[in-house]
Amino acid sequence: MRHLIGMIASLVVAGAALADAPSMTGSYRGIVACDRTEEGLPGVFQLRLDIRVIQQGDRIDIATWTAEDEELQRRTASLYTGKVAEADGRISGYASACRPDFDYQETIRILPALIDDPALGFSADTIFITEDLPGRQGRLIVESCRWVMVRQSTEMPEMDRCPQ
Repeated sequence: MRHLIGMIASLVVAGAALADAPSMTGSYRGIVACDRTEEGLPGVFQLRLDIRVIQQGDRIDIATWTAEDEELQRRTASLYTGKVAEADGRISGYASACRPDFDYQETIRILPALIDDPALGFSADTIFITEDLPGRQGRLIVESCRWVMVRQSTEMPEMDRCPQ
């Protein structure tokens, strides 16, 4: 009986620790600044960017969020999935595009961020490659970008996710 009570107590403590585990889940607002080469010619641009993040364990899913119309956004969001790891109160990881609007490759490197602050901010480096950018099909475009994001909400966002 004591063994059973000990097992139940261990499960309750483990469940509470899991429920209190730090998470990147939430909605973020920030900017993306990119340098681009298009057919070998340099260029730069900057855009406002909203993203939604769901973290479950070490899996992270990200959706870009730029349209005001929720239904349009759900259909056109670029989706990413990847993994994160936590050490010494910091979290970092990566995510790769899985459902772009057009044919491209993109990988996001999430730089280490302090995870215990509800106003979590983080930055990320990305590499983006395409020859199918709408209006520029057939032109090789390579971008290196920096995301700088600040969490606006810790609530679980509604968003599509990459298949597992």
